[in-house]
Amino acid sequence: MTINYNKEIMTSHPWTFFLLLFKWKGSIWKAVYMETIIFLICYGIISVIYKTAMGESSQRVFESVVRYFDKRLSYIPLEFVLGFFVTTVVNRWTKLYQTIGFIDNVGLMANLYVRGATEKARIYRRNIMRYCELVQVLVFRDMSMRTRRRFPTMETIVAAGFMNKHELELYNSYDTKYNSKLGTKYWIPANWALCMTYKARKDGYIESDYFKAQMEAEIRTWRTNIEWVCNYDWVPLPLMYPQLVCLAVNLYFLVSIVARQLVVEKHKIVDEVDVYFPVMTFLQFIFYMGWLKVIDVMLNPFGEDDDDFETNALIDRNITVSDG
Repeated sequence: MTINYNKEIMTSHPWTFFLLLFKWKGSIWKAVYMETIIFLICYGIISVIYKTAMGESSQRVFESVVRYFDKRLSYIPLEFVLGFFVTTVVNRWTKLYQTIGFIDNVGLMANLYVRGATEKARIYRRNIMRYCELVQVLVFRDMSMRTRRRFPTMETIVAAGFMNKHELELYNSYDTKYNSKLGTKYWIPANWALCMTYKARKDGYIESDYFKAQMEAEIRTWRTNIEWVCNYDWVPLPLMYPQLVCLAVNLYFLVSIVARQLVVEKHKIVDEVDVYFPVMTFLQFIFYMGWLKVIDVMLNPFGEDDDDFETNALIDRNITVSDG
């Protein structure tokens, strides 16, 4: 579910953002704690081996390796790779949120243009809204495991009232070789909604062709927005892009396990804190690994992470709007 913290930052105080650091659900701490523990354990094991188990000659060799990697660690362009990828993913996430599908405008248009207090006028309005919402349900159940569990079969969609039995038979009668992945059947209910506007105009419940065109334009906008969501799921970012980012971050800290070891020279007095705990390396790990986790969460917001889109809640909201 999406973690809402707007109440905590409603009023600006010096400690406002500091208090957010103590949240756990959806936090950076929850995202990176396991990787951090593994990193510190590996770092500590190597440090103990270096200081207690190695002979003097082996220590000199190890110290040479540490200096070699430490001087060349900056060869991995971590900031550039992460920064550019985060920008791409955030822009993609923003576009998905903008097109995810809030049915309010369709509902406003249906109530404004499909006029009448009769039962038939009400059925026209209700069917237009139901068919539009059906488009969203069909798309979401193939993108979100939460929605798929809610509607595991087409029969459950019928049972929920989004589709009648005869409509399911008609829907299944359309056959195309691209059914599964390209989702060419998702848009059949949108066509049904457009047919409803045509019939409503023919029966006089829509007063003019202009009103009918406006209603149809809103339905097309709704379908186009849902299609954008579907297309983003169908065509993800090229695989090599997230592979490169993941490889860069993990290799950087794999090398850091050795490169950031503090070399103890017997002829010098060692008074650095990092002898006992790699403070700055630890902070750097939190920041960069946290950056990677932000990408991981936002790359596909239709999963089951704490901050992923609540598709079922959105469907329920749109149902409430449709019934209003």
